[in-house]
Amino acid sequence: MPNWFKPAKASSSVGIYLTQHALLAIDEHQPRQEVQRAVGSSESPLSALQALIGEQGWQGRRLHLALGRHWYNQTQMEKPVMPDEELAQALPWCMREQVSEPVENLLFDYIDLPPGPQGQPRIAVYYSVRERLAALVKALTPQCDIATIGVDELALANLLEPEVRGLLLHKVPGQDLTLTFIHQQQWHFSRTIRGFQALDDEQVASDQFVFDNLLLELQRSIDYAVGQLKLSVPNRWYLALPQRVTPAVEGAISQVFDLRPESLTTDSLSPISLPALGILREPGR
Repeated sequence: MPNWFKPAKASSSVGIYLTQHALLAIDEHQPRQEVQRAVGSSESPLSALQALIGEQGWQGRRLHLALGRHWYNQTQMEKPVMPDEELAQALPWCMREQVSEPVENLLFDYIDLPPGPQGQPRIAVYYSVRERLAALVKALTPQCDIATIGVDELALANLLEPEVRGLLLHKVPGQDLTLTFIHQQQWHFSRTIRGFQALDDEQVASDQFVFDNLLLELQRSIDYAVGQLKLSVPNRWYLALPQRVTPAVEGAISQVFDLRPESLTTDSLSPISLPALGILREPGR
């Protein structure tokens, strides 16, 4: 998990997921209940975040922040041959030709990935605009301690048990369906599956969906991940979908793959809030 700032030492924690149009939060004292606040058209995300903390009385709490996709970029590359302790410092130079702005304006971190097909070590590099993160810290520090700033796709990996080789099917409003492979709470590979925006449409009854294309895309993704990327076959499947369509998707998957996926969502915990819960479960917290 990228950890761009040193952990703080406050008494109790809140996980907050920062999306473009809303803030999703989980208080560790109520881990199955989400708090959601829209970012108004006349306010900035930072002022909305400050307001959320005040409205909930979270001043003085330890914050774990999961950044949405508009906050960061990710790229994958072969791992440079150097000691790990030197790589973190060398990332800006390694990335100089792959970013569109001066590297001194960016903050970088990385995670190790499974070796490539030829056995070469690989990493996923995450980077974000330094000034934007600094403004986030400056805005919140008078109210709270910031323990962790991470990214949503890695926070989701914390929701699975360490020994699990998991496959997660995740859908939040306005985004494509995403399939992610997670092993030992590490993000390994993800793929977007387009054409399923109707899952967000509450006017479409769940029994009207035909899941043949979804099941085909799932099989293709598994074949690619196992055959080309040499990832382990997932032994447990998870769904993070709107509650109204979850039973129908569970049934379709069970008929074809002879397994029963587990739902991570409930009536009080929606798919979009899961990164906030995941960032709270960061190993070693």
